[in-house]
Amino acid sequence: MKIYVDGSAHPNPGPGGFGVVVVDDDDDKLLFCHSKQADYTTTNNEQELLGVLYAAMRYGRLNPTPEVYCDSAYAVNTFNDWMFGWEKNDWKKSDKRTPENIDIIKLYFNMHAQGFRINLKKVPGHSGVKWNELADKLARGLITPKEAIEKEQYDK
Repeated sequence: MKIYVDGSAHPNPGPGGFGVVVVDDDDDKLLFCHSKQADYTTTNNEQELLGVLYAAMRYGRLNPTPEVYCDSAYAVNTFNDWMFGWEKNDWKKSDKRTPENIDIIKLYFNMHAQGFRINLKKVPGHSGVKWNELADKLARGLITPKEAIEKEQYDK
């Protein structure tokens, strides 16, 4: 199983959401998709983090560890690297400021401490990666999960 996540806010900050696309190991078949639109002013970074958090919550106990692809260097770096240093530094960055989106970051950190695992990887954004493009459409509210699934069934 592979999972693609994307987040969006337009304008940034503004309305936004995240999208999650789950496909088979061969990247051929859509298995599941989900989207959540924010009913508050948000940022693209916040929505990227929430998309990854959703994937970790839903799939982070599976074996083997699922691969999650995200086009946000911020989200990938935060969850793969930065948060561990911030936690050791009392949740402060090197400039002594609290990281933005700390509430989401702490949720993910605590899940990680409880054994939730995903293999989070960076994928190029807006470069024609089919499932990342679908996650982007879901995040922007351009297509619903139901429409995405129906389209995949009819496009075959």
